[in-house]
Amino acid sequence: MIEVIIADDQELSCIGMAEVLAVVDDVRIVGQARSPEQLLSTLKNVSPHVLILSTNFLPAFSKIQRILKRRQTALLVLAEDNDRAAYMRWLEAQGILDRSMDGSVIVDAMRRVARGELFVRKSSSDMRKDPSKVA
Repeated sequence: MIEVIIADDQELSCIGMAEVLAVVDDVRIVGQARSPEQLLSTLKNVSPHVLILSTNFLPAFSKIQRILKRRQTALLVLAEDNDRAAYMRWLEAQGILDRSMDGSVIVDAMRRVARGELFVRKSSSDMRKDPSKVA
């Protein structure tokens, strides 16, 4: 079972992603946060396999990243713009999602990063060395 937290300040996006993931047999949503403070509080009590994190949470990223590294939680960034490769490099993220991705892509991304693989859309340039692990 892949345990996930969705951290996104955009309510409709968060609700939509939760609806997509709620019907997937091997995924369980263990938390949702609409602010960095809520996320940090949730991470004190829950150790997810994957964190889906909006780039709007970046002001608190150093605190979030310390917790993720201790718990070995994979980071799947929900990007606001086209700078996907820079986010992967700078945030040491295992994957990048665009808000426009459909449900099946989100599920595939979750499964890949939970297995320790990287996830970047084929249309973006991958800044890592192993292209076999890129969607």
